[in-house]
Formats: sequence, structure tokens, C-alpha cells
Amino acid sequence: METKGDENTQYAKHIRNILLVFLVIFAISFLKLASSILLPIVIAMFLFMLLNPILNRLDGTRIPRLLSTLIVMVLVVLVSAVFIYVLFLIVNMLLSKLPYYAMRVNEIDMLISQYIAPLLGMDGAEFSIIDYLDINWYTLAIQSLSSFSSSIIDLFSDWMLVFLYLLFILLERSSFPEKIMSVLSPEKALRVSKLSMKINRQIAKYIFLKLMISLITGFLFYAVAILTGLDFALAWGVLATILNFIPTIGSIIVTAGTIIMAVIQFMPSWITVLYIAVLMISIEMIMGNIIDPKLQGVKLNISPLVILISLAFWGYIWGLAGMFLAVPITSTLQIFMANIPSLKGIAVILSTGKIREEGRIRHGKMHENTSDDIQMPEIQTLTRNSNTDENQNN
Repeated sequence: METKGDENTQYAKHIRNILLVFLVIFAISFLKLASSILLPIVIAMFLFMLLNPILNRLDGTRIPRLLSTLIVMVLVVLVSAVFIYVLFLIVNMLLSKLPYYAMRVNEIDMLISQYIAPLLGMDGAEFSIIDYLDINWYTLAIQSLSSFSSSIIDLFSDWMLVFLYLLFILLERSSFPEKIMSVLSPEKALRVSKLSMKINRQIAKYIFLKLMISLITGFLFYAVAILTGLDFALAWGVLATILNFIPTIGSIIVTAGTIIMAVIQFMPSWITVLYIAVLMISIEMIMGNIIDPKLQGVKLNISPLVILISLAFWGYIWGLAGMFLAVPITSTLQIFMANIPSLKGIAVILSTGKIREEGRIRHGKMHENTSDDIQMPEIQTLTRNSNTDENQNN
């Protein structure tokens, strides 16, 4: 027989669960509605994580922090300008060759329609798959490319806001340790700093390695396109580099795109089409199924299923940008939860099954602490000074 106290406990649990559901719904709605404000800040934070190792090396050469910040910002602006220029170049190239490919599509439509028409009981001379599907693909292609050009201009304006946030983050990075020390005890401040550096180091390593793998993938797509004579080699190389940041879906899109282009350009030469398809699929199979899973599973310790779910979730919240940020955000949450006892169970669910705790001695070597101690000299100096002051007071 349940007592009144048990009933109150059960009632409190139900209330807490209901409030938790409403809190999750509110958080998702807030993230989606405030995307124009939050997204540039999040992108700037992850850029800071990527650039922080470079800044640390520049600080080690005794370059003034203001000068190192200026060097890094100039580097980011130059890379972004080159990227936007390449996108404009690709769009103009596609627009210039679109009439030729319109003719090629009509020729292929006539060729395939001769085989499809008898199956549908129609005259092959008059039947057209494009007319049957009622798709004005030429107008749709022009509208899409024009819309993409406008999107590039909007992207440039959005990146200006990201640059502004990044600049202020870089200028304030030297004051972060003092702010942490002012609101927390020395021991808690040191723990928070180690956690932040662990997240920073792991995300920076992921973004850097992912960038290297994406560049290699893009170069291989570009090289295959050049060797086989596939048009728009630069476009396929850039697309393969960019879309490789979106797990699974990105590689499927770019591989399918190259195969469709090969069909339009080389058909009825099925051997050439098959040759290109085998090469492109092989690249993605090796890079996507061997190297990328090791990067995501071992380096980040995130379950592949969780990666796909986070891809869908953040894609729904923030669109294409959310799909690019899905893995870094999930990794950040997983590391954060792994260091909070009450949330460690969720971290295990997000992971591949192994959660490494700080300070654990593995294979006779100290894990994590050494690198954290080296990378946070300001916190350690402040901690030692605080402990010295306490001893003198005592």
C-alpha cells in the first residue's frame, strides 16, 4: 500500500518530467526562431576553436597578441574571399555552358524515350520523358543558379557578422582565465579550464582532420574529372570538399551528381560513364567508409547512429549550416556531459561505448592532464597565486 509520501514523490516526478518536456520544446523553438542571432555566434565559436592552436603557436613566438589576432583575422578573410570567388566562378561557368547541356539532355531524352515508349504503349517518335513528367528543368536550372548567386551575396553579408563576433572573441581570449577565476574557486576554475581546453582541443583536431580529408577528397574528384574529361572539374572538386563535411548525405549528393553529369556528357558511351562511376564511388567508399568513420568514431567517440540523428536534428533547426555544425556540436555536448556525473549516462549513449575520464592512468602514462596543464598557463598561474595568498593569510 502506497503512503502519502510515495504519492507525493510520484506526483513530483510526473511534474518534473512534464516540465522537462516543455523545456526541451521551448529550447528547440528558441534555437530555430533565434537562428539569425545564434548561428553566427556558434560559427564564430567553432572558428575560434579551429584557430586557437595557431594563436597559441604565435603567442609562443612572443608576437604581441594584438598582432597575432590581426594575422589570424587577415588569414580568415583571405580564405573566405577566395572561397566566395571560386563559388562565383563556378556559377558563371555553369551558366555559360547551360545551353549546350540543354541540347544534350534533349538528345538523351529522345534516346531513352525510344525504349520507354513501348512499355507505356506510346509512339516512340512522339513520346518524351521530360514532357511526360511535365518538368521545365531548363528554367528551373537557371532559377536555381540565379538564386544561388544571390545566396552567395547573402552569405558574404552573414560572414561579415561572423567575422565581427570572431574578432571580439579573439580580442577577449586573454581575459577569459581572469573572468573564470573571479567567479569560481581556484580548484573549480582549473577544472572548468581543463574541460574547456579538452573540448577546444578535440573539436579543433576534428575540424582540422576533417578539413584535410575533405581537401584530399576534393582533389581526387578534381583529378578524376580532369583525367576522364568530365566537365566542371573545379566544381566537382569544390563540391566534394564542402559536402564532405556533411556525413553520408554529402558524399551521396556529390557522387550522384558526377554520375549524372557523366551520363549527360558521354552517353551513349556507357563504358566511360561506368568508368567514372566506379572511380567516384571508390573514392567515397575509401574516404567515407574507412577514414571518416575512424575519425568520427575514435577521435570524437560518437556513435555513427547519433551522428545521423544529430545531422537530421540540426539540419531541421539551422538548415544547411546546421548540418555542417552537427558533428562539432554533438561532440561538444558529449564531452560536457561526460564530465558531469548526473549526465554521464547520456554521454555514454551518445558515444561508441567508452567514456574516458580525466586523469585516468592508461598504459602507464598520464592521460589528458599533461596537455591541459601546458595549454592553460594563465589559470595555473592565477591558481598558484591564489593558493599563496591563502597560505600567507593563514
